[in-house]
Amino acid sequence: MDYSDKFIEVLHYLATTYRKFPKFMIEIIAENYGIPSYKIKELIHKFRKEGVLVIVKNEGYTFILETK
Repeated sequence: MDYSDKFIEVLHYLATTYRKFPKFMIEIIAENYGIPSYKIKELIHKFRKEGVLVIVKNEGYTFILETK
């Protein structure tokens, strides 16, 4: 099953609520949206590779959602 659409919903929720958010927040909210924990790492990697999810420099695993 492809969870990409649900994961985008998670990212939009986090971006509108917090603007910047740590990796653990993605994991918690994604599980609340019904995304299995084993898929979350894969989805984070996919969306980072696509340039949608961007790591904030010098802030560890803190992310922002890239809006184009």
